[in-house]
Amino acid sequence: MKPKILILGAGYAGILAANRLEKQVKDAEILLVSESTEFKERIRFHELASSGSEKKIRIKDLLRTNVNFLQSKVTRILPKENAIEIDGNPNFIGYDYLIVSLGSSQIHKIQNVTNSIQSYESTSHFIKKYNEKEILKLGIIGGGLTGIEMASEWKYFHPNSSVFIIDKNEFASSFSAKGKKYLRTYLSQNNIHILEKRKIHSINENEITFEDQNKISFDCILNCSGFKTSNLPSEAGFTTNGQNQIYVDPFLRSLSFQNVFVAGDSAFLENSILRMGCVTALPMGAHIADQIANQMRGKKLSPFLFQFAGRCVSLGRNEGLIQFTYGDDKPKEWIITGKWGALIKELVNRFTIFSLKMEKRLPCRFYFWPKGNPIQKDESVFTKTISIET
Repeated sequence: MKPKILILGAGYAGILAANRLEKQVKDAEILLVSESTEFKERIRFHELASSGSEKKIRIKDLLRTNVNFLQSKVTRILPKENAIEIDGNPNFIGYDYLIVSLGSSQIHKIQNVTNSIQSYESTSHFIKKYNEKEILKLGIIGGGLTGIEMASEWKYFHPNSSVFIIDKNEFASSFSAKGKKYLRTYLSQNNIHILEKRKIHSINENEITFEDQNKISFDCILNCSGFKTSNLPSEAGFTTNGQNQIYVDPFLRSLSFQNVFVAGDSAFLENSILRMGCVTALPMGAHIADQIANQMRGKKLSPFLFQFAGRCVSLGRNEGLIQFTYGDDKPKEWIITGKWGALIKELVNRFTIFSLKMEKRLPCRFYFWPKGNPIQKDESVFTKTISIET
């Protein structure tokens, strides 16, 4: 009987893993399960939320012929039984290997703020809201990459509106001095106001009160303060953190169940430099495909190696910022800005889809990434773990 590899989630990691596996394990059944029939470019949700236009891509069009696809909602994961349960079907679907790549469609709740652009559904809800009532003053909670890109994109398509960003920490603290200066200058010139080191006390219908009792009004608030993954893994008994991410070993296997691999936002490698985003999801999916193929051939597993090269930020349609970094994601004093920054950012976005398509079309493995030890603190843990026989 053919071994069965089940992949939950058809995002960047899930699709790449499915196609890469299919080329290496011809004697296995690969099934990809997704609630949607269309691939969602989450790195463009701020564009969708601001302009309302999108390019739809069918998931099946991104998959190799021998990858089976099932549109359904996963309602339970049963790792002790090596099975999952799907919506509307009393029968379980079994597996020999499971890849969890469910992404991060939930948000950290901030009082009664539910608006976000973290999922396609929440983005669509936001679009409906501003189509029904004009938003003249948009407030964004969270000064990270999502908040910055959303603020600048919204201002580009809605130049007559007012936009402000609330950051509980120092704004742009993860950028270099040059990067911070450029971001602050750009936002100031485009009348996007930064409210940094501000803690929220309460949020009423159209007003935010800070802990210092200062207030600011709004027409609509977007929560871009941080994301959470699906509740399914924690409900299933996986060891998870506060963001519902599954703890993994250096091979990207679940610490709780050794035949379960985890990719993308669903994975948490302790003491590592890894953060949520397609920048880590794609290489994780590729690595897991290679490791399952190796394991099925009786070979030893290899630890996941990854290093950062830079951070790309779009600022509307015409400008951008490329912040070069060291491998551990710390910023260098080297940036590219303006139209060149926008062009590079767009090319990076397009390369993600290009990678999925090339992994589908080519008979050999295509996707590659910068590699290095991702463990940043206790490297003895990394060394000890990779010495274990698998």
